[in-house]
Amino acid sequence: MTILDAEKVYGEAPIVKEPRIIGDWVLWLEQRPNEKGRTTALIRPWREKDSLPQELTPYPIDLRTKIHGYGGAPLTVALNDSVLILTWIDNYDNCLWMRTWLCEKYDEKSSSSFKLIPKIESICLSKKDTSFLAGGVIDLEKNIWIGLLEEKGEDYIVSFSLEKTYQNPKKLYSSKGFLGYLALNSKDRKLAWIEWQKTSMPWDSNELKLARLQEDGNFIKIITINSEYLKFKGQISFFNPVWSDKGELYVAEDTTGWWNITQIKTDTNNTAITINQKKWTIRAEIAFPQWVLGMSSFSCAGDDVVVSFAQEGIWTLALFQKNSSIVIIDQPFNEFSGLHSHQNRLVAIASSPLIGEGIFEIDLLDYSWDHTPASSLSLDPKQISIGESFWFSGANEEDVHAWYYPPLNSPTKPPPLLVKSHSGPTGMANCGLDLEVQFWTSRGWAVVDVNYGGSSGFGREYRDRLKGNWGVIDVFDCTKAAQVLITSGKANKDCIAIIGSSASGFTALGCLSSTNIFKIAACKYPVTDLLSMANSTHRFEEFYLDYLIGHIESDYEKYIKRSPCQNVNNINVPLILFHGLKDKIISFDQSILIKEELSKKEIPVEINLFKKEGHGFKDGRIKVQVLKKTEAFFRNNLNI
Repeated sequence: MTILDAEKVYGEAPIVKEPRIIGDWVLWLEQRPNEKGRTTALIRPWREKDSLPQELTPYPIDLRTKIHGYGGAPLTVALNDSVLILTWIDNYDNCLWMRTWLCEKYDEKSSSSFKLIPKIESICLSKKDTSFLAGGVIDLEKNIWIGLLEEKGEDYIVSFSLEKTYQNPKKLYSSKGFLGYLALNSKDRKLAWIEWQKTSMPWDSNELKLARLQEDGNFIKIITINSEYLKFKGQISFFNPVWSDKGELYVAEDTTGWWNITQIKTDTNNTAITINQKKWTIRAEIAFPQWVLGMSSFSCAGDDVVVSFAQEGIWTLALFQKNSSIVIIDQPFNEFSGLHSHQNRLVAIASSPLIGEGIFEIDLLDYSWDHTPASSLSLDPKQISIGESFWFSGANEEDVHAWYYPPLNSPTKPPPLLVKSHSGPTGMANCGLDLEVQFWTSRGWAVVDVNYGGSSGFGREYRDRLKGNWGVIDVFDCTKAAQVLITSGKANKDCIAIIGSSASGFTALGCLSSTNIFKIAACKYPVTDLLSMANSTHRFEEFYLDYLIGHIESDYEKYIKRSPCQNVNNINVPLILFHGLKDKIISFDQSILIKEELSKKEIPVEINLFKKEGHGFKDGRIKVQVLKKTEAFFRNNLNI
């Protein structure tokens, strides 16, 4: 049995993001671990997977935004006849840049031979300052970029001319809360966006806004669609507004308890609005928690909507047709993100239990498709551990979902078990090919990836289990998953490890201090001090702990009781820690404190600090180091 090397897990394979179809072209972002996480834009002809993509933003350009702390949506693209217009936010200076190309194939004899000819060199549209830009759209009629600006604790919708350099932004709309997900209807001169107050997270409560654009670019006829407008007594979360070619607006919203598609029709002046919330009702999630901008789970295709939805932890691709029927699209993938369509063409990021993430292109007329994996690594299906879906009784005796990956060729029976939980804490354990999971199963470990109460993908009620219970429900569910597998003979009770990062690092440390089931752990940039987090976290998450724990004044004791730094005396097993010195979300001092306290107790503990990493490691070499050091630490301290 082949053992999967850490270098093959994280060494060269890029992370592909935010694909889109531009005319006859497919364009996407590629984050390269071998270039310290630099992100660039690539393009090639539609469904010509053997064509070598052309890099549009070569080194040292790095496409990345810092808006709301987590960023997203650095790139905006439009096609004006045969001219490709590209604008981006550069990580180096936070400025808005633009460049144009002539989109013509230059070798008529070979469809796989192409080259986009630059028309102008890159120009900087904005002045350099301390504000953050992101999430733009291009208005070809007025030749402007319209996007989001975060400045001095407030969000704005702003515009920049595509014909001038080093401009100040023209502020079109302001919000003391947060803005995201701009969508432009060029035909009817309308703009839609999502807006939420700073006291809410966007997946808990937000509003959908509609406005008309005047000739001078300013807004009129602003309509707010929210709980009051829809006469709904609960909270509503909207996601990913998309305009169809006919000018109809589609958005995901969760008045049913599940993020489903709603259709909105408006007249020219936004005075007559028809909302159809029941055209496609399904007990499935068609959205993700909006931690970053630029996410997409559906797109318009003519009169239909092509959708990815999650049920039982699995994503399905479907066509929601105008006659209200739903047609499941037969194809082998079960994990999707970044859907974007044009006419009858769709592109997305897709994976399956046997095939890693890559660019997925499908013709919606005949359902023929291509898939271009991001990684050149090809694993024999016999050397892949396939996740087994299972449910167990978790906190409050409620059903909890997880994926169990059996070991390959384990030298011991029952095998050692690695408990893994997603971050967020609103994330979701997916079942696509995860090379890090395969790294462990190829070494004889079983892995369980837990969708603890609070996870997305199972409806609002499931997600709301964590309300006021972070550090309780998640800890109980992860512990119970290990107990169930031990009882069923699928895990060795003397070799149970747990790993986590950020929020799931908090969960992992909570597991260590509340039970003796876990024998060892590894945490990357974990949350350890809830009081510190409440007092120093960034603007986006300023009030998130009010939801997860409670108000700091009335629930002060909960903040103390659940903080891992206050419970180090209850941790009696080896621990390895990793943290970036540029982390602006969680200070590396928190990890150092945990390390020092465990050292005083003479518990085996190790800390690794990385000078150039922030919250979420991007450099492939660092990721390889982390995986190698974790495996060695586990092996040495568990004597396996």
